[in-house]
Amino acid sequence: MLRLHKHNKETYERLTQLFASNERVAVVQPTGTGKSFIILKLIFDNTDKRFLILSPSVYIFKQIETHADESRLKLNNVEFLTYMKLANMSEEEIKELKCDYIVLDEFHRCGAAEWGRGIDTLLSLKSAAKVLGTSATPIRYLDSSRNMAEELFNSVYAVNMSLHEAIKRKILPLPIYVTSWYSFRGKLEQFGIRAERSQNPRLKEAMREKIRKAKRRVAKLDCGLDKVFEKHIPNKSGKYIVFCPNIEELVKIYGKCDKWFERITDDIHKYSVYSHNANSEDEFKKFSEDDSDALKLLFCVDMLNEGVHINDVSGVIMLRATQSANVFYQQLGRALACSEKALHPVIFDIVNNFETGDTAQEYYAIMEISRDGMGEDDDIEFELYDYVRDIRQILEELSETFENSWDIVYEALVEFKQKYNRFPLGTEDYDGLKLGQWCKNQRALYRQGNLSEEQIKKLEDIDFPWDLNELSWFSAYEEVKKIAERLGKFPAKKDMPPELASWVQAQRSKFRSGILEEERAQLLLALGCKMKINETAKWEDRFEQLKEFIAQNGRFPENADTFNNSSVKTLLTWVNSQRKSHLNGKLSEEKIKKLEDIGFVWNLNDVQWNKNFEVLKEFVEVNGRLPKKGDVYKGVNINMWLNSQIQKTKPNHRLKLSDEQKEKLQALGVNFSDTKFTQKWMSAYTLYIEYKSLYNQEPKQKVRYKGRDLGTWIWNQKNYLRDGTLPPERVKLLADIGVTK
Repeated sequence: MLRLHKHNKETYERLTQLFASNERVAVVQPTGTGKSFIILKLIFDNTDKRFLILSPSVYIFKQIETHADESRLKLNNVEFLTYMKLANMSEEEIKELKCDYIVLDEFHRCGAAEWGRGIDTLLSLKSAAKVLGTSATPIRYLDSSRNMAEELFNSVYAVNMSLHEAIKRKILPLPIYVTSWYSFRGKLEQFGIRAERSQNPRLKEAMREKIRKAKRRVAKLDCGLDKVFEKHIPNKSGKYIVFCPNIEELVKIYGKCDKWFERITDDIHKYSVYSHNANSEDEFKKFSEDDSDALKLLFCVDMLNEGVHINDVSGVIMLRATQSANVFYQQLGRALACSEKALHPVIFDIVNNFETGDTAQEYYAIMEISRDGMGEDDDIEFELYDYVRDIRQILEELSETFENSWDIVYEALVEFKQKYNRFPLGTEDYDGLKLGQWCKNQRALYRQGNLSEEQIKKLEDIDFPWDLNELSWFSAYEEVKKIAERLGKFPAKKDMPPELASWVQAQRSKFRSGILEEERAQLLLALGCKMKINETAKWEDRFEQLKEFIAQNGRFPENADTFNNSSVKTLLTWVNSQRKSHLNGKLSEEKIKKLEDIGFVWNLNDVQWNKNFEVLKEFVEVNGRLPKKGDVYKGVNINMWLNSQIQKTKPNHRLKLSDEQKEKLQALGVNFSDTKFTQKWMSAYTLYIEYKSLYNQEPKQKVRYKGRDLGTWIWNQKNYLRDGTLPPERVKLLADIGVTK
């Protein structure tokens, strides 16, 4: 007789009600809660109907058959197919399938491109059949977070239960979670290789020293797997599933793992299942039926990730690193099925899945159970044994050194400026660093809006020239000035290197054409440079040429217009010279008015601002929303640029948006008052207080908590406090919790 637990009875009743008015219904509940019994109940109540059950593996079919035998239920009206087999069937073969009900077990797998085509064909050809879908993880996190319950079942759920809810309702046991790090020594070696390959000698030396210290600290830590397993495997005859990343790693671990358990027992029974292993089915059966006093380990690659349950599993050992919450939950679920012998299964996370990718955020909900308003009589308590926090902090410090390599190069740039009183050019090196190329890269990042406000401020503090032409001009001028001071007169052509003599000739030519900026002309004249102006190329002539260009092109000239066009290049140089003269107060009111009458933009930053704004405007029109973190559109990190504009509206920010710029952004839906950015700050502030209360320590940089990088956040706040750029209300909030300058 088939019996359902209370929670599955409720689900089944809801399922039958929904099938009365819907063709497709989804059952979403965690692994181990008995989804296969719901399928069997549907078969038991409809023995006159034909069922087609699809799943990723034959192991799931065998499990259903086992449950059916135990319940004395015949499956004569059931046909089993794997998704792979369906994908390889022709349309004619699919037409021949007989089914009144289609069951899509682990239906999130139907989102895979190859398998999805087979499912689409089946559902199209068998549109009259009722469709039941079961899954513990309907979200495909690594596939743009597609929700397959929405795509296949139009969000019609008989149940939509989270793992958090199942544990809270005591349908599933709360596991004991143990973190260690099997691969940390390999991580140290990887950092060492990266350091040796670095072209940055300062970074290389800094990394070498940190890695030496890290190895000394690791040597003192008491976190060997043998000691961890000894403490948390009290039952010497328990069953554990060991998830391996690949077959090669499985073979390696299978052969050498005995020493991990030598403090527990020397009586170990080992089994393995993986693709292309002819003995997998037999090995799986032996492990399932092994009730000896030996410690029992089942090593597997992928094959037991979902839908397969083994009675009395004591826990799992994760040696497969994953950022997918689906895979993480599937591995976790192998130990969570209701069992009298495993009331508190142990999860050994040996590869840091606990803090990686989607898994950290998803598993955090389980941690919250014991702090989620439970009554005093509840016995749910989360246990976390973290043996490698110190190791993670060591590796985070090494990672931060690479991440902060910008600051290392910046320090070298400051030294260069102090030593030579100029900035590096082209591919110029300094102390083994390609400073010239680095400076060029910063200019490109600045134009794209991809430099942080802090980096921009640091560069502007040392008068970094954003305009490469300006840098080049003044570097050449300084060289000419040195020669003039040595000779006591302006140097003749023979007194200068050929490239410098050519540069001087070019300045004289620009002066004759009326396109040399007034400030630059005065500097050269002060050195004794003799220059004559060409009366036929006066200011008015250039102005008329500019008006003609605008009439023909509907805009002002740009760098792209100068390619193989010397006349436009000369005109653009003249345009830039007007901006320079205006900035230095050298342009008459009459000329200013004439230029403004044709829409002249004085500040090139405004030109770039308008370009970025147009990109933002188009992004909003195309996507129907403001950008989110990571959004890049037409080569511009548009979210970063928008955030930098919002920061300019803060009271203490050194740069300000014009009223016109504010109005343009507000017209796109940007709110500068009570914005999501303010809410984001308050969210981080609240999490920081919570983290300090929970762990009684400051979060290290790159430490993530509930999806937020709290270490970097608080580090930034302290910098802003020192710089005096935080609004008073935030200064007070931070002071209230003891964060000051």
